[in-house]
Amino acid sequence: MPLDRRESWIGLLSFGFFIMLFALFFIIVPDYYTEVSGFFKDFELQEVAYNVSLHAPVHHHSVVYKTVMWFCIVFGLFQFFVLALRLYFRSSKSKIAETTSNIVLWLGAAYMFNLLLSKTVKWFPFIGGIIAVIGFSIIVRSLIVLLFGRRETET
Repeated sequence: MPLDRRESWIGLLSFGFFIMLFALFFIIVPDYYTEVSGFFKDFELQEVAYNVSLHAPVHHHSVVYKTVMWFCIVFGLFQFFVLALRLYFRSSKSKIAETTSNIVLWLGAAYMFNLLLSKTVKWFPFIGGIIAVIGFSIIVRSLIVLLFGRRETET
């Protein structure tokens, strides 16, 4: 099987696992649909700074935060399996960098949701932390490509 096709199948495997996991959490968490619905209905304007207001949930939605945290942990750990497949099949450096970046993103998001769940941070610092995790995952991906990637010839 050509390398491009293997990479497509690995991506499809990852996407399929994502969809399956998403559905599974709705099945195993009691009344999760109602919890998520309540979360989105709970947003109100809150003042962040002088004359600046943004939407944030009024109440603590521990069921939603805990479920999303576990989703991120499981999917982040699954990305290690995807990385092993990419290394085994000698995927391109950019695909390996993308998968490594996904590990950082999903496990970093899990950490931030854990902080939100434990009430260590409030909503707006949590959003800032998620943005920082996204930035860090982009840096990780870029560094891997810069340090280990070879310039590919254009055809």
